[in-house]
Order: sequence, then structure tokens, then C-alpha cells
Amino acid sequence: MQRPSLSRTWPPLAFGLVLLLQIAVLLSSLGGLLDSVWLPWLCVVSLGLSALVAGLALAAIGHERERAERAQMTLEEAIDALPASVEIFDAEDRLVAYNKRLVELYPHKLREFQRGASFEELVRASLEFKGVPEAIGREEEWLQERKRARGSQPAPLLQRVHDDIWLRIFERRTPSGGMVGVRLEVSDLVHEQQRLAASQAHLQALINAAMNGIITLDTAGHMLEVNPACERLFGFSAAELRGSHLSMLVNKLPDDPQDLALAFGGQEFAARHRDGHELAVHLAVAEVKTDTTHIFVGIITDFSERKRQELRLRQANELLARQSTTDGLTGVGNRRLFDQALLIEWQRSARSGKPLAMLLVDLDHFKQYNDHYGHVAGDDCLRRVATLLRSCVGRGGEPVCRYGGEEFAVLLVDTDLAGAQVVAQRCLDSVRLAAIEHAASPVRQSVSLSIGVAACVAVPGQPAQRLIEASDTALYQAKQGGRARLTCHMQAVC
Repeated sequence: MQRPSLSRTWPPLAFGLVLLLQIAVLLSSLGGLLDSVWLPWLCVVSLGLSALVAGLALAAIGHERERAERAQMTLEEAIDALPASVEIFDAEDRLVAYNKRLVELYPHKLREFQRGASFEELVRASLEFKGVPEAIGREEEWLQERKRARGSQPAPLLQRVHDDIWLRIFERRTPSGGMVGVRLEVSDLVHEQQRLAASQAHLQALINAAMNGIITLDTAGHMLEVNPACERLFGFSAAELRGSHLSMLVNKLPDDPQDLALAFGGQEFAARHRDGHELAVHLAVAEVKTDTTHIFVGIITDFSERKRQELRLRQANELLARQSTTDGLTGVGNRRLFDQALLIEWQRSARSGKPLAMLLVDLDHFKQYNDHYGHVAGDDCLRRVATLLRSCVGRGGEPVCRYGGEEFAVLLVDTDLAGAQVVAQRCLDSVRLAAIEHAASPVRQSVSLSIGVAACVAVPGQPAQRLIEASDTALYQAKQGGRARLTCHMQAVC
């Protein structure tokens, strides 16, 4: 602490004047320079002046003492008003001054403070009071460590004392070898830090125990931290993932993590494991932005197994749907598929005005084939004919269906009677060229077909059954005409 200096010029001048006057009187009396009449008067004047100077000096000293006392009182009041305790030790490490805050912190050591105890005595008093929790059980060792570190700590000492009070202790040596200590209570700050640490530990435990992957990203999308679930999900260690871009794991990410945060409810992405197998993940990202922090936190949910189950279910449903509309013997569509397709195409023809054709195919004398070759051979014959018919139709969207027994039905979309006749002739030729032996046939020595062909533009409100009836009529005519042939029904509108 610095104090202003006081300038007083008159005391030296006054004392100098008195001294000169005394010297003049002495020299005059010794040398006989003055008359004996004047000498007593000169001595009286000198004595009076000396008394005046002495009085003025005493007054000045008293004034300065008063000022010093006021300054000291002000300083003591200021130190007592400080929220921190102040303690001053001399070169022998004995307490020479302290403020009220120190007594408030250590009321059990008031007697030691009053008698100016040494630092070691003060510490021992605290240890006897069990006022230093960290020293309990090792008091002497802790005391020696505290004495060695006294005044030489590079940073303030944080110490817990009685009643869970936390102090930040500052100690500095003075030029004269003494010690000045300041103790600032920081209990609220420490307790808040402890609560924050407990909260962080709780949060970290939740993150580590979470079944979903949790990541933190910087503003460029690089991974800062990942939890164990994320390591298990992708097969990489946390050390390998830190600093890497999230696109290393997740495909087709937007360039800016902000876009991920704007997607309400998250998004689904394809991802990949370290070993290369694909994953299906849901990624939800939230932005965390404060005055000092700007990061993104993401939660990754693996639903690969659900995707696989959905795929298996879809495949099973598709298989079931195929089985429900597929003839178990020949592999072509069954009567149910034909009825569904006919209704759909009939309605489309009625809307578009485009023709719809149908072939009704019958294997000639198939009962005789079964009787001659047996039902196993008959089933094989049906499968071969179904394959030939399917190859003749050509377009996959036009179903070939087993209509019943040895009959097959073929729907031809956007096909008029002439086009249907071409397909029917192709079917006749294909089966004839296949030369499937049929020794019991009265027509020829190989399997042959009779085909009824019909085509028309559907009329709204009319049943699709009319196209079947037309094809069946044409088939009947083909059979009556000697079989192994096709016959067309000439009606253009049904």
C-alpha cells in the first residue's frame, strides 16, 4: 500500500534560525563583542524563539499523529470490511494482524489469534478441531506438506475446512520476510461445480449406457465424441472415429449439419459397418449453440433388422400373393388371377376405348392322353404346353392362366382380333412343332390345340363375362370344325 508524502519546509528553517541565533549569542559572549547590557536580552529572545519553535514542532507532531491514527483506522475498517480474510505474519511466522473475517471463518481459534500464535500453532489448532477433513488420519504428514508448500504455490490453494466450507488461499512473501495471506470463501462455486460434475457424470453414464449411438459433431460435420453404442454399431473405436467426417459412416449426407438439424424427427440413411456390410439407420440431429459453443448432437438408431424383417415379410407376402394366383401344377396364373386381370383390363378398355382380346385354349382329347399315358405324364404335358403358351405371348404383363382342367386362357391387352389371331396361330404352331407324342389322339399323333379367339372394345356397364362367352363360343366352333385349329368370334363390341 502506498501513502502520499507530506511536505513541511518550515521546521528545518525555524530550527536553523534558532541554531544561528544561539551560535551568535555564544560567540558574542565568548569574544566580548556585545555589551553586557544587551547580552541578557539577546539570550531571552533566543530562549523565547526556541520555545516557540518547540511548541510549533510539538503541534505539528500531534497533527501528524492524528492523521496517521485516522489513516490507520480507515485502513483497518477497510480490511475488516473485505469479504475475504486477511492475515499478516512477521518474519518469525507469527500472526501480527488479522481482520474480522478470519475470526468468522475460524471462531474456535480466537484465543490463538489474540495472543499472536505462530502459523504452525494455528494449523495444529485446526487439526485438533478436525477442521481439515483431508488431513484426518494423517495430521502430522499433512502439516509438514502444508509448511513446505507455504508461500511457494504457483497457484492459489483450494482447501476444504470445517462445516464443508471451501476456501481459496492466496499467500505471498513480503520484502521483510513476513507473509500475507488472503482466504476467500468459494463454497458456493465449489458446490455448484460439484453439482455440475455430478450432473455431467450422470449424463455421461446415460450416454454410455444408451442402446442408440450418440455422437457430437462440429459445424463441419466432423465427429468429436462417440458413445460405446456407436462403436458397437459401426465396428470402429472412438479413437478411430474422432476427427473423422460423419460421411465415413453414413451415405449421402448433406454438406451442412444444419440441414440435418432442420429435418424434424430425423431422417433415414444407408450406412456401412467397418466390415463392409450395409446398415439402415435413423439419424436425428439437434443444434447446441451458446456464446462459447456451437456443436451438433446426433442420435443414431439402427433399424437394419427391422428392414430385413420388412423385406422378408414383403417377400413372404409376394410369395403368398403369387401362390394365391398361381396354378400349382403348371406355374402359370390360376383362375383367380385370370378373373382379377379380366376385370381390370375390361374396365381399362371401357375407359380408353381400346380393344381387349382373349384366347381360350383347349388340349385336344386330353382325357385319352391321361388314359393312355397316365396322370403323371398328363401333368407333365400340361406343364410343357403352359410353357409354350407363355413363350408365345411374349409380353410379361399379359397373363397366361390355367382356366380349368386342360383349358388355358390368355388375355391380350390393346390387341384387336387380327393381332389376337396372330398370337393364336403362333401357339398352334409352337405346340405342333414341339411334337409332344399323343398316340391316342384321333386328330394326329402329337398333342394339338383348339383355340377360340375373341376381341372387342368393352362397353361401360356391360359385364366382362361377355368376352369369356365370345371366346367360349369360338372354341366350341373350333372343336366342331375338327379341332387342331383356331376360330375367331367376329363380334367387335361386347
